[in-house]
Amino acid sequence: MFFDQLKNEKNIHKATYFIALLCLSFVFIGCSQSSKLQHPKLFQGKISASNSQDEYNERDYRVDRHTKAQIGHASYYASCMSGRKTASGEVCSLHHYTAAHRTLPFGTMLRVTMLQNKKSVIVRVNDRGPYGRGRIVDLSLAAAKKIGLVRPGIAKVKIEKLEILQ
Repeated sequence: MFFDQLKNEKNIHKATYFIALLCLSFVFIGCSQSSKLQHPKLFQGKISASNSQDEYNERDYRVDRHTKAQIGHASYYASCMSGRKTASGEVCSLHHYTAAHRTLPFGTMLRVTMLQNKKSVIVRVNDRGPYGRGRIVDLSLAAAKKIGLVRPGIAKVKIEKLEILQ
């Protein structure tokens, strides 16, 4: 009985030592983060069509006949993403016409049409998401402004995959 008690105490001591080492390693890992991390800057200005970049011309694209249009809800990301890197590795900008989609390859061009007002915008997929339930695409602030999505925040849209005319 005494030896069983001694074994238990040794196991408890070993477990305590292991947990302390594990916690200490988390502290070192947390402190070793790169000092080059950029914190997002909150967007204070206004975005209009005149200062937006990468506005794509409708005449340069056509709907890809081999893919089916998707209908679902869209949302947009604004200040929370600005300055951070997207899943494709490029820096997120509020001024570009970009989108996040769960499965389409990066660089895919989409026409996003807000069904309520029939306004559309052409965007390029450069990120993964959206992660909100029932949403099929997240738009940049510039793209959301162009179709009138900013005020409602979420709206029913149709997305169509585009191909470049040659």
